[in-house]
Amino acid sequence: MKAVDTGNHPPRPAELDGQPVPSAPRDGDAQGPVAAPPAARRRAEVWHGYAVRAYAAANNFRRRMPRLVAVLRAAYYPTAIALVVWMGIDAARALQDDQINWAAVAGSFLAALVWWLSLIYGWANLVTERFDHSQAGPWCRTQVTRYLPGGIWAPLARTTIVRGRIRDKLAAVAAENTIQLCVALAIGVLWMTIHDPRWLPLALLPMVPLLLSGWLQRRTKVTRRGVIRASLVYGIGWIAYGLSGVLAQIAVTGIRDQTYPLYIAGAACIAWAAGLVVVIAPGGVGVREVVYVWFLSSLYPREALQGASVLLRIVTIAAELAVLIAVGLPWVRRLTDPPATPASTAEPVRR
Repeated sequence: MKAVDTGNHPPRPAELDGQPVPSAPRDGDAQGPVAAPPAARRRAEVWHGYAVRAYAAANNFRRRMPRLVAVLRAAYYPTAIALVVWMGIDAARALQDDQINWAAVAGSFLAALVWWLSLIYGWANLVTERFDHSQAGPWCRTQVTRYLPGGIWAPLARTTIVRGRIRDKLAAVAAENTIQLCVALAIGVLWMTIHDPRWLPLALLPMVPLLLSGWLQRRTKVTRRGVIRASLVYGIGWIAYGLSGVLAQIAVTGIRDQTYPLYIAGAACIAWAAGLVVVIAPGGVGVREVVYVWFLSSLYPREALQGASVLLRIVTIAAELAVLIAVGLPWVRRLTDPPATPASTAEPVRR
């Protein structure tokens, strides 16, 4: 027979208080508090919201960054041109025509011409390890694009004249700019130590591309020999650029007792390097002039420095145009552009 349930059970302790009976913990259940206190949970949710909004803002800024940089570059170029024009007009008001030393201007042009040719053949030695005249025309034509708003078109155009893979093209252009920057700063520092010896440690900067040349040689077509030859050619060029800056300053102010020619040459080289670093400045327009005036403000009046900086800009542009015109002459093109042999008419190699 089945036992009859009379329903008279003793009440459990939890039922006496009217509270639900908690279930016994199962094996493997985590022990301790089930949830965080309400106040701590609210603070965590608030900070989580801050983090999500900050990440979204950073992501939006990252997407818009290229367009923002392009707008800044496009807006900077006319502003820099206006600044240089204003500096030239302001200097012309303070100077008279009879104060210009035209012999010094001619000497500055010749020195700038040597500097420009060194840039051409420094590139040729970097990519071919020799003074390859065929590199002159393509290099000059790609260099013209540096004055376009953006400041990156000359390096991009130069990658098209480098043979090899993408990494070879990028390595050659990056090595060119790095070597130029390091050598320009080193030559400028060596000249400026006569006025301020604290700059001397920066003279070791040319060792940077030399130390990286082995790594590049193992991975790209840029060789250690090419880096060394390019550095030497660039060194000659930056000596000539410093002399061009000195002669430009002498053309405006003449030779004075308080003149520091080596310091002027160093300031010109470092100002050029500053223009190269500021990538939003096409051709370093505006940046080089301002840095040059700032470095030499204790030696010359502001109008004289502005006039010399603008004159140096005009002289270097004239040297560039002279080389570009010379490269376009028929007899020069026959020298620099050797005729290519069609693949169909090429004789097979006999063994």
